[in-house]
Amino acid sequence: MPYRALELTGIRTYHLGERRNLVTLADLVDPDAPAPPFDNPDLDEVAERIVAARRAGRPVIWMMGAHVIKSGLSRVLIDLMKRGIVTHVATNGAGTIHDFELALIGETSEDVATSIEDGTFGMAEETGALMNQAVQEGARLGMGYGESIGHFMAQDDRFRHRDISVAYTAYRLGIPLTVHVAIGTDIIHQHPKCDFGAIGWASGQDFKIYCASVSELEGGVFLNFGSAVIGPEVFLKALSIARNLGHTVAHITTANFDLIPLGDYRSKVSTDNPVYYYRPRKNIVNRPTSLGGKGFHITGDHKVTIPNLHHRVVAALGQVPVPSRRIEDQDPVGILRREFPAALAQLDALLNRAPSLRDVTPALAQAFILIARSLKHGGILFLGGNGGSMADALHISGELLKSYARPRPLPPNIRQRFATIPEGKFIAEHLEQGLRAIPLGINPSLSSAVDNDNPQRAMGLAQELYALARSGDVFLGISTSGNARNVCHAAWVARTLNMSVIALTGERESELSRLADVAIQVPAQRTDRVQEQHILIYHALCAMLEDHFFGTDKGR
Repeated sequence: MPYRALELTGIRTYHLGERRNLVTLADLVDPDAPAPPFDNPDLDEVAERIVAARRAGRPVIWMMGAHVIKSGLSRVLIDLMKRGIVTHVATNGAGTIHDFELALIGETSEDVATSIEDGTFGMAEETGALMNQAVQEGARLGMGYGESIGHFMAQDDRFRHRDISVAYTAYRLGIPLTVHVAIGTDIIHQHPKCDFGAIGWASGQDFKIYCASVSELEGGVFLNFGSAVIGPEVFLKALSIARNLGHTVAHITTANFDLIPLGDYRSKVSTDNPVYYYRPRKNIVNRPTSLGGKGFHITGDHKVTIPNLHHRVVAALGQVPVPSRRIEDQDPVGILRREFPAALAQLDALLNRAPSLRDVTPALAQAFILIARSLKHGGILFLGGNGGSMADALHISGELLKSYARPRPLPPNIRQRFATIPEGKFIAEHLEQGLRAIPLGINPSLSSAVDNDNPQRAMGLAQELYALARSGDVFLGISTSGNARNVCHAAWVARTLNMSVIALTGERESELSRLADVAIQVPAQRTDRVQEQHILIYHALCAMLEDHFFGTDKGR
């Protein structure tokens, strides 16, 4: 049913300088300052359990809502991360928004009362544009939401205050920061550049990373600060997944820190336990510790409870060594090593055949990651070129649409569907699985119509791509010189549609290589020599994709 949907492209945004400041650098709490008075035996026991867990090498997961950042507590958490006490940070989308703005301009705000009525609430141009860009670029590289934000800050000198950013610190230290997003809840979802597909994929990847940390939580500690819905729900689901997969997660410590005392919640579900269905207590304090361990609920202002917890733990434990982030984790080849071993084997085979292509290995690995991520989530690979490069585009699509070097039989569930129709069994026996790859420029009716009707030449590929493609697809432009006008026009269209752009060119810098997210520039200049190396490159790329989706990796 084609229900009416509003387009966000006409949204009016406002610069951050026009918003009222809520938290500034001057408001940040100094981790070395004396903690406000707070006497709570449960807090003492939680601190003791954190110390015991870290001495035993067990993890400490820190979940939080945005209020921790808005309360100016970034530096306190960062100190715990640098000391190796906190091993995983998780938050909602709002938490990263305030963290992002503090890193960018040293301030963050939330003008709810004054901006709901006139429709300006949350319409922050810099926050919306840059955060969406960060998530989209990171997702193309296979990064989760949190790592995407940290990576973006690390590459961009506009973030003059990134030393107070939890996301940047996590990225620099190699500590997982996972962001658990509910679509439509965050101000960056209002921005015209928002790509819900990228946000959903990146947050989904973070959930899987989070599940991995929770699966190792036996003997560790889980802390939740002020997250009343997202935190308790994702923790309970991740714990269920971990146990379902056979991980022992029984003897754990959980603690929920809230601003509001339990007795102030009005839910009267049970006379024996009137606040059991207060979600954080149910999903953090009670249920997860039913097999062992102990759960706590501690009430108080975060600006009091968190500094006190920090001081108690640091005084008892001091510094735990934090391993530096491995270079391979930031390198596309390192991503292949961790996530795509079958593709890495094909990349190594290429280098054995053609050692001269070693310098293009990182770009080829990155191109594979972009294409594999897109195809996995329903995207299409579009290919464009001229002359011999058009023949290469056709060649690539032919290798991907059917088997290249290994059988691709239909999966059992698809075979069963064919079995219900006449001749279905025969058809299913002779069909192969394919990867969606469309060469541009092979429709003569369209090409001639564009050439005849459009006063600007070389617009055929761009027109076809604009009509067929969508955000999240990939455009692979092939040009030996890198300056083919029609291919470059198509690349501009792809960028505008929020597609990934890959360039396959010669070694010289060119317009196409500058336009591309990834430029594979083979070490040759003469056209025929460039094309010879292009064949080696894209044969390896086809083998990498086939082995990933239909071999031992199985498109994981």
